[in-house]
Amino acid sequence: MIQLAESDTVASRPLEHALVWQVLDTADVGLLVTDARRRIVYVNEAFSRVTGYRLEEVRGRTCALLQGAETDPADIAFMRAALDRGEPFERVVLNYRKDGKPLWYRLRVQPMFVDGRLQYFVGVQEDYSEAHAAQRELERLAYHDGLTGLGNRRAFDLQLHRLVGDGQPFVLQLLDLDNFKQVNDRYGHPAGDALLQRVAACLTQATQGEGTAFRLGGDEFGLLWSGADRPESTLATGLLGDLVNVGGERIRGATGTARFPEEAGDVEELLRLADRRLYAQKALTQRGQAAR
Repeated sequence: MIQLAESDTVASRPLEHALVWQVLDTADVGLLVTDARRRIVYVNEAFSRVTGYRLEEVRGRTCALLQGAETDPADIAFMRAALDRGEPFERVVLNYRKDGKPLWYRLRVQPMFVDGRLQYFVGVQEDYSEAHAAQRELERLAYHDGLTGLGNRRAFDLQLHRLVGDGQPFVLQLLDLDNFKQVNDRYGHPAGDALLQRVAACLTQATQGEGTAFRLGGDEFGLLWSGADRPESTLATGLLGDLVNVGGERIRGATGTARFPEEAGDVEELLRLADRRLYAQKALTQRGQAAR
C-alpha cells in the first residue's frame, strides 16, 4: 500500500470556511459578495480600506449605499437589468466612499449558482480613478484648442451634428479675422498667439449662457447660438463691435451666419451658406478699403 506523506494529505483537504475568508482578505482588489437578494454578506479588507466601510457596517445592505449624486442612472439601470437576469457584467462606474469622496471603479460581477439555483453575486472592484482622470484629460486634449481653451474643430463638428440631429432651431456663425498674418509677420508669433487668446476670451464672454465658441484653426472661429430669433445684423455687428475693444486694439473681421432649419436643413448646407456669406462680407470690406 502506498503511504501518503503528511503534506500530501493536508494539501488534499478542502479549505475551511474561515480560512477561505482569510485568503480573500489578502487580495489587493476589493471583493464583495451578496446573496441572491443582493444583500451584502461579505467584503474583504481591500474593499474596506478603499471605501471606508467595514463589513459590520454594510452586512445586510445593498450596494446602493455606494452610489451618490453623480452616479449615472444609466449605469444603475444597466447593472440592475444584468442582475435581474442573473448574468455577469463589467462596467466602469462612479461610486462614493463613506466620507463622500467620489471613486471610479471598474466593476466585474459574476453570479454563482449552487445546484442550479442562483445563490450569490461576487463583485470585484478595481480602483479606476487614475485611469479615468487620464482618459478625461485625453478627451480634453482631443476636443479643446490648446492655445485658446475653446473647443476645437472636432468638438465643433460633433456639436453641429448633434444640434442638427436634435432638430431644434439654432444659428451657425463663422468668424474670420482680417490681416492676422500681418500681425505674426510684424510682431512675431507670440503676439499673434496673444491676440487669438484675447479674441477667444471675447467670444467666450459674448456667448455666455447663449451659445458656444470654437477655434476652427488659424484665425477662424465658429459660434453656435441656441434659438433662431436673433437678427442677423445684431449677430454680425454686435460680435465685430466686441472685437474692436479687445485689449484696446481695433481688430477687424468678417462673419457669416446660417439658420437651422429656416435657411439650411443639414450640416453641409449650413456650412456652405455661412461660409459664402462670410467671404461675401470680406470681399465687400476689401473693396471698401481699396476705394478709400
